[in-house]
Amino acid sequence: MRYVVEKAKINRFNTLMRRVFIIVSSVWATLIFRSMNARNLLWSNAVISAAAAACVLGSLALGGTGLSGPAQWAFALGVGSATWWAYTWQRHVKSTRPDGLRPDHLAWHRHHWPRIRLVALLLLPLASAPLLMTAGNLLATPSALLSTPTALLATCAAITVLYAGLPGERGIRQSLRRIPGIKMLWIAGAWATITALWPIWWASGMESGLPEGAVLLWGERFLVIAALTLPFDLRDRRWDPDGMRTWPQLLGPAGTRILGLAFLVAAGLLRWALQPALEWNALLGPAAMAIAVLAAREDRPLSYYGLLDALIIADAAFLLLV
Repeated sequence: MRYVVEKAKINRFNTLMRRVFIIVSSVWATLIFRSMNARNLLWSNAVISAAAAACVLGSLALGGTGLSGPAQWAFALGVGSATWWAYTWQRHVKSTRPDGLRPDHLAWHRHHWPRIRLVALLLLPLASAPLLMTAGNLLATPSALLSTPTALLATCAAITVLYAGLPGERGIRQSLRRIPGIKMLWIAGAWATITALWPIWWASGMESGLPEGAVLLWGERFLVIAALTLPFDLRDRRWDPDGMRTWPQLLGPAGTRILGLAFLVAAGLLRWALQPALEWNALLGPAAMAIAVLAAREDRPLSYYGLLDALIIADAAFLLLV
């Protein structure tokens, strides 16, 4: 009887936190702009931020740590807010250079810059929450400070800051994204570490080593994000300098779609290896992503790219329902 009562309390709590998550995501989407259209949703980084938070929740569910308390939800919302900061910083950096942004993106960014700064200030406390929660665990487990996860997180933080380089035309020299053939690896590796490895390491008590299954989970997240990044790089393959040697520049449209499908098949296999008892609907996310990636073209409308980001949120919802 006590087990049933406790489970009911947890279910009520999780239902409440899902509503909080939806409300916060809506705030991300509405603080910067007024009209709900695909351009504003994407260019304000609202969808990608919600996707990052959802990815954390999906990783916690897939990693077996569960979502039994407010701390996990706060951690996910914090990572989502930090993602907004990261993507907005990179757009700001590119806006300080000639031809750093497409003309319409640049005009949008300049028009909304006062609101963007306001939102950055409002989101800073929430974006800092995962760092503060991690620091609290490090005080209780000092040995974890010199562990592999800490080193990986520090590396990803540096990659995030320097991905687009530093502001100004000279700052492009520090841009990691321009290293030939590495752009997608930076993105997928950072996402897999920050939205998967970090949350389960934190939720497991932050021992000096990685939790069991962490490597499989990191690989699964890496492949999913890499597959969903490919259509964006395909769209930009004529805009990106030839020297970047992005994978769509090397493979062309057909090769890009095939590679994305292979990534998602491999991700599904890793997900099954990580949790063999998962129900079939846990694979609905990768299946929907595969259909979307196979539809990738260079001339897809803006809403298509919003769908790619939204599929991360849908995938997390499927995992939470299992």
